[in-house]
Amino acid sequence: MMVAVRVWRPGRFPVDVAVDVAVGVAAALVTTAGTWDRVAAWLPRGVIVPLALGQGLLLLARRRAPTAVLAAATLLSTFMLAVGYPDGSAIFATCCAAYAVAMHGRRAGGAEVAGTLRGMAAVLFAAVAVAVAAAAPGARGQTGAWSSFTLGALVAASWVLGYALRTRRDYVAELRDRAARLEAAEGERAARAVVEERLRIARELHDVIGHSISLIAIQTEAATRSARSDPDAVPAFLSRISAASRQALAEMRGVLAVLRPDAAVLPDTGLPDTGLPATGELSPQPGLEQVGELVASLRAGGLETRLEVEPMHLPPGIALRFYRIVQESLTNVLRHAGAGAKAGVTVIRSGGAVRVSVHDDGTGPSGRASSLAHGIVGMRERVAAYGGTLRTGARPGGGFEVEASIPVPGQEEP
Repeated sequence: MMVAVRVWRPGRFPVDVAVDVAVGVAAALVTTAGTWDRVAAWLPRGVIVPLALGQGLLLLARRRAPTAVLAAATLLSTFMLAVGYPDGSAIFATCCAAYAVAMHGRRAGGAEVAGTLRGMAAVLFAAVAVAVAAAAPGARGQTGAWSSFTLGALVAASWVLGYALRTRRDYVAELRDRAARLEAAEGERAARAVVEERLRIARELHDVIGHSISLIAIQTEAATRSARSDPDAVPAFLSRISAASRQALAEMRGVLAVLRPDAAVLPDTGLPDTGLPATGELSPQPGLEQVGELVASLRAGGLETRLEVEPMHLPPGIALRFYRIVQESLTNVLRHAGAGAKAGVTVIRSGGAVRVSVHDDGTGPSGRASSLAHGIVGMRERVAAYGGTLRTGARPGGGFEVEASIPVPGQEEP
């Protein structure tokens, strides 16, 4: 069995009740304050008191049923005007009810525009009724149509005042709600930016560490084999291992430096002097110009690689994407192609886009590479960020190929 419980919020409900009670008491007092000397002779004078109390009690319900309260208050006001009661005292409760229709009538009126139109019609009817009652033969006060029109205009003006205040209150509430939504959206954007930055750093570290560790592992194995057969070649292998370690450390510093942009000095690594700067100065990100250096380091490590790069100028972001794709692909060649494999790297312009192809003739996978592999996922995300495509799979003549294409305006073939 489910029981609905209405939560009472302290502070607001007592204020509303207090305001309604104050309005009702004020209406009753203003109504009874009128003079009774010119009331119709057939009407007992004491009947004005219960009429005034009735109007005051009606206003207690002005929030829940404003239209019904307006109808009842108008009925009492027109009766009091018709029997000779003073104009101002007789219509005070009606003016309060008209104000309440504008302030609270739209809450229970369905659609906002429809509720507003219904409230306007009800107030117009009440204003006409008051004006007609003020012109009745038994009414007192200033004679003529202008006096009757003034009373009806007061009722209508009360609705206009309530409508203006209600519109302003709704406008302020909308501004606050919009500010809250914008603040929440800004928080979500900031959170997404943090996640995207973490993913970017993770991809950068994966590329840097994966490539360097693979190169170091190959050089270490070669040094181990040469330790007995050709001891003189071991220092060369160790030198390449040292160079690869230094390069990896330098790139890791460049990637991680963005996490501490205000740091003057990066933490000491505890390594011997490597010739790298100890400060947190940022160096330019690698691009197509550094692909030659990357291929040269792999050639020195024993991977025969052919490089063809068409001269071109690319935005730094796209150039970095291409460099990382070449780095990740050649690292996979070292890992999976097998001994004696040869690789090729081609960077050319093709129909308004730049295409990069990295292939080998080794014993890599015979089918399509798994789309869930971390390296391939990272390459695909890099390419997709610039609206490009990535294709990976086995070559018809053997080996494996990674091909990426990114549209670059202004790079059409001559």
